[in-house]
Amino acid sequence: MIAISFNRVPEHRPQSGSLSLLASGTMIRVLQTSDEKRIIENAKVVQRRMRDRCGCGRGETMLEIRYIGGMDAFYTPGEIGIGVVAVFTFPELEVVEHSVAIRYARFPYIPGLFAFREVPLCLAACEKLSTWPDLLLVNGHGYAHPERFGIACHAGALLAVPTIGVASRPLSGHSGHLDSKQGSIAPLLDGEEQIGMAVRTRESSRPVYVSAGYRTTLPFAVKVTLGTARDHRMPHPIHSADILARKIGRNFVSQG
Repeated sequence: MIAISFNRVPEHRPQSGSLSLLASGTMIRVLQTSDEKRIIENAKVVQRRMRDRCGCGRGETMLEIRYIGGMDAFYTPGEIGIGVVAVFTFPELEVVEHSVAIRYARFPYIPGLFAFREVPLCLAACEKLSTWPDLLLVNGHGYAHPERFGIACHAGALLAVPTIGVASRPLSGHSGHLDSKQGSIAPLLDGEEQIGMAVRTRESSRPVYVSAGYRTTLPFAVKVTLGTARDHRMPHPIHSADILARKIGRNFVSQG
């Protein structure tokens, strides 16, 4: 049985103003103005401070993973965001619970700064969990980010949970030739630096782009990704969160 917890959308769209984001235990205010350049500059300051303090891809030995989570979100044309965190047993991948948060998106879509749009939504979903994951798979990048601090790193640092980034396409860098067989891998390079790995999770399907997140390493991230991508291109915990977020989002759209 799937247990689902909801955090409902507010009745009215929030007034334009400032966004309060928790970063490394400190409330940092990112001004939301009509000046997109200023939004980008302020958000990047927060991103770099978190990167310098928390790091990304600095792995630690994982002694035990009993529960693994997947995080994803969906947005309606009216900018209502549905954030879902799905928790499963590991390695069996038996469903434990799904937690849902529904609220208006308060940050614009800006490539490279997606964490500021999506992480607050998914943190709200995490607050409703009764079973805390030992590891969280995030639909997005970790170290494989222009600032080396993508959404997976951002979420993990705020939650104090090890994370892995798994994305559908690269945001930075490029990969070489990848064999069509399931399990094939190729380094994702930005110049001479390896920032992630292109991973073929299903034979002849497009690869996913895996990178280390908060307190994880790239080899560990690749191993977990291949071990949890069983019937779909994306790891099952992320796929499950995505399916539920889309279903709820489409219901909102159909209801007008």
